[in-house]
Amino acid sequence: MDHSIFDEWPTEGEFAKANGLTKRQVARMRSKADGLPFAKRGREIIIHTPTARAWLLKRLITPNPTRGARR
Repeated sequence: MDHSIFDEWPTEGEFAKANGLTKRQVARMRSKADGLPFAKRGREIIIHTPTARAWLLKRLITPNPTRGARR
């Protein structure tokens, strides 16, 4: 089996489509101060899928339980 180093590096458009997002939404995620990590292959934006997954998990919000649920 021949694997490319870029197998886990979809382009920004491929990443957006695979995750139900638009390229604009992905670009906004990248542009934040602590935004979605990415790399460039020439002029093309590529995103490492496992790193994107870890980045998203770090932003997971777990709400505090409501007062009634604590009892």
